[in-house]
Amino acid sequence: MTGLCRAGAALVPGIAGMGLSAGSVGSEPRIRFSSDTASSQLESAQLTLDEGPCRDATATRRPVLAADLTVGSWRQRWPRFTPAALAAGVRAVFALPLHAGGVRHDGAVDLYRRAPGPLNSADQLAAATLTAATAELLTLERHGLDLSGGFPHGWHGTRTGTAAGVDFAVMPKPVPHAVDGVLLACWFGPAMLGPVRGQVRVIAAGQGLHGNDVHRLVLAVHEAVTNVVQHGGGNGQLLLWRRDGRLWCEISDHGPGLAATGPAGEHATTDGDHSGGGGLQVIRQACTSLDIATDATGTRLLLSYRLGA
Repeated sequence: MTGLCRAGAALVPGIAGMGLSAGSVGSEPRIRFSSDTASSQLESAQLTLDEGPCRDATATRRPVLAADLTVGSWRQRWPRFTPAALAAGVRAVFALPLHAGGVRHDGAVDLYRRAPGPLNSADQLAAATLTAATAELLTLERHGLDLSGGFPHGWHGTRTGTAAGVDFAVMPKPVPHAVDGVLLACWFGPAMLGPVRGQVRVIAAGQGLHGNDVHRLVLAVHEAVTNVVQHGGGNGQLLLWRRDGRLWCEISDHGPGLAATGPAGEHATTDGDHSGGGGLQVIRQACTSLDIATDATGTRLLLSYRLGA
């Protein structure tokens, strides 16, 4: 995480520095990184004054783009933070909420510059990419997963060009049977449906599932990734790992959300509950548990399958 944040200033050349405040959904974001003295002052001011762009981006789940803090509207919006930022030599600040499709955390990536003016299109794209990568790393943290030790020979896999972009499967080093760890990380699109299904089948068998149990897990994962391709924007992310006697799989996308799940942002959890309809019913019936988080920015499905059931 620190390495990615340190690279942030270079990835977004139009900024002078960046900071990161983050926490799990519903918790108080805490300061995780600041690139220099000014960004540290910005992050601390928002924490102590309880106002500022990071707080607003977290609350609204939308970017906050203050291209010139001397404009009166920003002083009215943040009467204590704005003078503190200007005193630190900051004239423009941009806060991007920690979202990556259906994956989200409370907090924001805060970028600042010493001269007024908006971010250009290249900097906006770089900032959005940096924020999405940060959200994905925070998700690994949330699950207590560490990919850094799983790739002693670097990342490798299958690249397949598609109309929507590039698919990339990442296979960690093999995890021994009955040992917790990451089994598969995959960015997928239409061309990866077959390879993902085949890889999940191999992993399930290697982790001790047999016969119908393998079929049920493969069916659930395939139904989820197919739904992403058909209805969730065409591309998504998959993470599969073993922990506490279960195989866990998280599938997230950047689509319009699942209207049938409930109000925007609703979290629905089932453990042995086989109610529902359509593709979600298939997944519920096949798995031990299913958790759904969805809103207009994307959907996250977290499913599990009990080993030795």
